[in-house]
Amino acid sequence: MYLFIAGSSKENFPLSYIPDISMLLSRVAMIEDVDLVFGGNPEGMMKIACCEFKNHSKEVIRVDSSKKTMEMIQKLYEKSDCILFLPGGIETLGVLFSVIEENKHQHHPKKIILYNCNYFYTPIIKELYHLYQIGVIDEVPSNYMIIESNEDKVVELIEEMK
Repeated sequence: MYLFIAGSSKENFPLSYIPDISMLLSRVAMIEDVDLVFGGNPEGMMKIACCEFKNHSKEVIRVDSSKKTMEMIQKLYEKSDCILFLPGGIETLGVLFSVIEENKHQHHPKKIILYNCNYFYTPIIKELYHLYQIGVIDEVPSNYMIIESNEDKVVELIEEMK
């Protein structure tokens, strides 16, 4: 199974998130028959992901980030079986919304897991529910992605995909 991981590639991401992200990535990399797909630069959280997967002799596929953003996202989507979002910035959010939109047009949508580490995504989740309540979007966020703050549950969800 190919797991597409999206998250910050910034080296100066707030340090309070790094221990939890590192532990999760270490555990995910140990799951049998799960390989990594990512785009962008192998820096920050993505560097941690690459190192963990390589340390466990897993395949690591980097989609060329020199392509246009939408083209890169399409390639990442095609190559993956499941998508995990870690905390990140504007680029990560852009990928998240693009993947959600792509999933709406698929007969067999991919599982999207939003890891709400230390409640990083809570303001965005609240905004999405607000948009649903006022009728701007048609579905509650939990209909198109799994929102999870518990590391053990994230690992369990990925294991179930195999």
